[in-house]
Amino acid sequence: MNIKRNILIASLILIGAFAMHAQIGLPTKQIGDKRYFYYEIKNKETLYGIAQQLGISQDLIIATNPWVENGLEKKQLIFLPVAQESSPAVQQSEMKITSGGSTVNHTIEAGETLCSIAKKYNASVEGIIRANMGLRPEQYTPGQQIRVTPESAMPFAYEKSALRFVRYIPQKDETYSSIAQHHGIFVADLQAANPNTKKPKKGKMIVLPERYNQRLMGDMRTISIADLEAFYNPRLNEIYDTLLAEKQDGELNIGIILPFQLHKENPPKQAYLYTDFYKGFLLALDSVKSDTGRNINLKVYDTRHNLNVTDSLLALPEMRDLDVIVAPSEPQQLARINAFGRSNNVNIINCFSTKNDDYLENQNVYQVNIPTRTLTDNLMKWFDEEFAGCSVIFLEDPDAEPNDMFTNIRSHILASSMPTSTISMSGELSDDRVSREMNPGTRYVFIPSSSSKSLVKKFIKALKQVKDDRFDCDMVLLGYPEYTLYLKDYQDDFQTIDTYMFSRFFNAKGFRTRDFDTLYRRWFGGNTLVSYPNMGLLGYDTAMMIVNAYNAGGLDNAPLYKGIQTGFKFERSNNWGGFANNAFHVVHFTTDHTIISEIK
Repeated sequence: MNIKRNILIASLILIGAFAMHAQIGLPTKQIGDKRYFYYEIKNKETLYGIAQQLGISQDLIIATNPWVENGLEKKQLIFLPVAQESSPAVQQSEMKITSGGSTVNHTIEAGETLCSIAKKYNASVEGIIRANMGLRPEQYTPGQQIRVTPESAMPFAYEKSALRFVRYIPQKDETYSSIAQHHGIFVADLQAANPNTKKPKKGKMIVLPERYNQRLMGDMRTISIADLEAFYNPRLNEIYDTLLAEKQDGELNIGIILPFQLHKENPPKQAYLYTDFYKGFLLALDSVKSDTGRNINLKVYDTRHNLNVTDSLLALPEMRDLDVIVAPSEPQQLARINAFGRSNNVNIINCFSTKNDDYLENQNVYQVNIPTRTLTDNLMKWFDEEFAGCSVIFLEDPDAEPNDMFTNIRSHILASSMPTSTISMSGELSDDRVSREMNPGTRYVFIPSSSSKSLVKKFIKALKQVKDDRFDCDMVLLGYPEYTLYLKDYQDDFQTIDTYMFSRFFNAKGFRTRDFDTLYRRWFGGNTLVSYPNMGLLGYDTAMMIVNAYNAGGLDNAPLYKGIQTGFKFERSNNWGGFANNAFHVVHFTTDHTIISEIK
């Protein structure tokens, strides 16, 4: 660090040396896009004498006029660049360069670029790309949220297009025009560099302005946006590809910290469910070991359902080397692990708890269970497209409070232009009561006020009968995630009515499930434990998502992953928080008795 800092200060001193030219009264010329001080060489002058007269080093003269190393020519000009406003740069030479603080979230605004954001936060361009590997350079667009570590930029080497003045010996019949065209420069610039030579003569030296890439040391605080973008913009995709290859070729260190409670002779059911999750996780990692280009290290820890043990585990040095930790649902243990993730920049996966809101304030937390409000908001976006032009009939149970999902759904629909009506049920609903609400030629969506099985029991017979009787109308039922638990009793009824169910988890029990079940039995004997969601599948899907996300550059901004039971698409919760899953299932129980499940 000290070496880099010394180089930076030396480069700033160099800028200051050029700035001093203005004080010795040299005239200037515009050549190319910059102004240059110039000095006309007199008879018998030497490079040493000119340097002494101007009060600068010979090296500074040679840097812009390399031809003078081979001898001076009377009446030729030597050029020195006029420094831009350099006082801020000189002042900055005494500023401390910090190692960087906590990472912050930044929402890209209109007109901002990767380079302008780097300069705004005094962060390196490479560092921003590395922290947001899910985004290619062209995806840094307004509204996108990225991670930035302020004050993390170090002095860096960059190249800048510049002019230097070289010796050129004209050939027979060459003109300023032909020389300029051959060397890709303007005739006016060539003439400005040789004011004492009206036209080139064979064998008589002239000075040729030549473009080259000047290698400089830069400081993010003082470099201009134009210079920064001129250097980085053509290289951004190359930098991204290089960093992505490094990330993919590296190791992926995963920790599972769960209360398996192996010390107990008879652990509780929850411990067995966590063990099933772990088994599914192992199956996934084994299935991808030959396909991924990285070494995957899995470390598993038993918290014993003891907060002191959890704290002891988090104190282990190896914990800071983990890329991601799968945390338990127990509130105190989860809070401790989430705080550890924030302090040590380790990503935390919360697969189990639906009540923890740390993801709203902790940028390292990834919430797998899509929050209720997000779930219903996303559902309504799909609903508006799927059921445009339909009428809605709410099925209310006056004996029970409507659930939060229904409240959000009803508020959205009432704010739209969709026609609505409400049927209140104190007991079992009659088909005649439903039929009176329906007009011929209209498509209806029935939405219950809660997900309870008792409410389903009240309306299910009536809707089946109306479906059979009212051939002049079309109708569907919108069902809740809990309907998954009622399929044993009501699946045929749901299919007769034509039901759409939305859910965080759903297992269609297709060939992928059969392959998983076969693999599970081969490894562990028997079947996974009965649970909702199925914990073995949740472990399998979570592991596959993690590996695929890191292969794509990271958990943030990874593409939608469609698991067997769970979909994953993490989106940032707010400008300062972490990420919540936004993927959910829409399951269609069709009238031809098929089940179509789509992850949105």
